[in-house]
Parts: sequence; structure tokens; C-alpha cells
Amino acid sequence: MRDARNYEVGTLRYTAAGLGMVMFWLLFGEFAIAFRDRSAVPSVTELLRQHHASDTMVAVLVSALPALLSSVLVPIVGFRSDRFRSRWGRRLPFLAVVTPLAALALAALGYCPQLGWATDRLLGAMSPGVDTCVLGWFCVFWTLFEAIALVSLALYGGLVNDILPRRILGRFYAAFRIVSLGAGILFNLWVFHLTEHHLREVFLGIGLFYGAACLLMCVNVREGEYVSGTTGQVPQDAPPLRSIARTYWNECFSVRRYLLAFVALMASELAFVPFNTFSQLYAASMGLDKAMLGSLLATSYALSIGLSPIVGWLVDRYSAASMTWLALACYLGVSLGALPLVHDTHGFSILYVTHVVVSGAYYTACGSLPMALFPRSRFLQFDSAKRFFGSASTILLSLVLGPTLDISGHQYGLTLLYGGLFAGASLVAFWHLNCTATDDIFDAASE
Repeated sequence: MRDARNYEVGTLRYTAAGLGMVMFWLLFGEFAIAFRDRSAVPSVTELLRQHHASDTMVAVLVSALPALLSSVLVPIVGFRSDRFRSRWGRRLPFLAVVTPLAALALAALGYCPQLGWATDRLLGAMSPGVDTCVLGWFCVFWTLFEAIALVSLALYGGLVNDILPRRILGRFYAAFRIVSLGAGILFNLWVFHLTEHHLREVFLGIGLFYGAACLLMCVNVREGEYVSGTTGQVPQDAPPLRSIARTYWNECFSVRRYLLAFVALMASELAFVPFNTFSQLYAASMGLDKAMLGSLLATSYALSIGLSPIVGWLVDRYSAASMTWLALACYLGVSLGALPLVHDTHGFSILYVTHVVVSGAYYTACGSLPMALFPRSRFLQFDSAKRFFGSASTILLSLVLGPTLDISGHQYGLTLLYGGLFAGASLVAFWHLNCTATDDIFDAASE
């Protein structure tokens, strides 16, 4: 057995068995989060389809709105959480508060049709229509859910950064990816087909499971002490908002290396947004039914599960940056190469599986990359600045992509063009980041 000193994170000391238990509970929490997220968007897309939302509305609600909320809320919570101290740590108290709220908001989404119908009857002749009333209630609850869910997801990443050793993060995120994909497989095989006729029950069940499982994770993991010289002392008084904004700006946006990192990560995440947002509608335009799409997704996830341990080992062996760069290069070839070739269900099926597998390799490789690029003591602060870049660009992309697809007559192949352009831009940004950084980001030793 390895010496326990090999598993040190700040004041935390792990034996191999202890580290294994911590990883188990973190992955248990990730399964709940992944099941929440992987079920929310398909279920929401089905609700929007049933009530005749336009492509522009889908893009705004599914992509732009979460991005806007993330750009506002995550920096505030991240800055406070990095500097918060309590007997339970700096992440777990926040997670314990926001988890039940996210679960309730998700469950409430299932009642949007009933609330819409009731509102339509109440308004009578003044009603804008059942669909509009349903979509109005959806906007309310979806906004609440996304606001809380995005904060909880950021806090989870901060918790992982604080309590796991850096040198095992590649393999942890490989296991993270496997668990996430497993949640997606379970949803698509057993739950997805229920969304057409049992949407309320699906939302309610997922909300209850997520809330209970995530709280159980919070009870079974603990944070170390954040001592002086590592994360700073507890501030006696909360600084004024102007001082917070100035500190945040100076620390995050005055160093060229961090700016390049924000741009590179932003572009890489945007590469997968267009196809992911409209893949369900793209499949329908090609004549693929939900059962076939669910089978394709389950197959893709199974392939990604087999690939994830290899990618995780390569990340720990060579670096997160090098494997992220390779995954983006592959996606650039896939997206631009497939654009002129997808004309029927067979071609779309091949594209869909390839997209999911390559994007899965990217998410596995990139999982620990922010932790290698940003300081551990202020991780959520810098990670939220990265999210701000990504959110602002996602909003702009949604405002362009949705109307473009509406005007083009729903030519969803354009999502591949957008994805390829962002993948290329990210490759260039990563190369410039490596040339200007003090250490070689493509070298695992530098991490």
C-alpha cells in the first residue's frame, strides 16, 4: 500500500482506502448531478416541442439563458465561496443550501402544462393561448432551476479541486465521465420515451432523486482546513461590492496568460454547443424517431465509457492540455468533414455517434484542465471568470444561431459549421497560450 503522505491535499491526509471512499461519494454525487442535467435538456426540449416553441426560443432558453445566469451568479458565489470559512468548509455549506432548491425547481417544471392550462382558463378571452401560457410558466421555473443548478455545478467543481490530489485528477475525471455517461444511458434507455406522455412524473422523480443523493454526498465527504498561506484567513467583515469587483477584475483579467486561457476554454466549449443544442431537432428533421435516437445515444455512451479510462490515463501521463488539444483537432475534422456528407438517417447516425464519442473524449480530457491552469486557493474565482467568457459568447452564439436556423428553413447542418469554426479557434488559442505561458501546458510535469 502506498504511504498515506502520497495522498495529501492541504491539511487532508488520505490512505488509499480513504481516498477511494471520498472518490466514491463524489462520484455518487456526480451521478445525481449528471442524471439531473442529462435528463433536463431532453425533457425540456420535448416540452418546448409539444408547445410549438421556435428554434430561436429553444436556443435562447436552452443555451442563452443559462449562459446569462452563469455569468452573473457563478462569479458572485465563486468569489464568496473561495473566501468563506466554516466548520464544514467553504463549499459544502453552499451545496447543502442550493441542492434542495434545485430539486424543487426541477420538480416544478413538470407542472408547467397544468399551470398553463389553468392560466388560460383563468384569463379567458384575454389569454394569449395555452401554449404561450405554458411557455410563460416554463420560463419562470426554468430560470430558477438553471440559476441554482449552475451554481451547484460550479461548487461541485470547487469541492473536487479542494479535496482531491492533483495527480489523480485525470483518472478521477475518467471515472467522472463514465458515471455521467452511465446516467445518460439509463435515462435514454428507460426514461426518455416516457417524456412524451409522462413528463410531470419524470421531472418529479428526477428532482427527488437528485436532491436526496446530492445531500447524501455532502454528509459523507469533508473538507480540510484552509490555513494561512494557502487560501488566506477568514475576513472579519465582508468587503463592499465595489472592492470585490475591483479585486475580481484585477486578479482575473490583468494577466495575459489567464486571458488566453479563458479564450481557449471558451472557444473549446462553444465548439460542441450548436450540435448539442439542436441534435434532437436535427434527428427529427432526418426522420429519426425517439427510440432510434435513444439507442444511438446509448451506443455512443457505451463507446465513450470504454474510451474514458484510456483518456484519463493519458491525461495523467501527458497532460490535460495535450489531450484536450488532440480531441479538438479530431472534432474539427469530424464537423467540417461530415457537413457535406449527411443527407439521410444513415449518415446522421454515423455523425451522431462520432460526435458524442469525440466530444466525450474532450470532456474527459478537459475536466481537470482548469485546475491545472488556475490557482487552487482561488479556483472558483478564476473558474467563474472563465464561465463569464463562455456565457457571454454562448449568449451571442444563441442570438445568431437560432435566427439563422429559422431563416435557413431549419438547415441544422449549419450547427456543424459553427462547431468546426470554434474548434479551430480554440486550437489556435491553446497554441498561443502554450507559447506565452511560463510552463509548457502540454507537459504533465508542469501541472
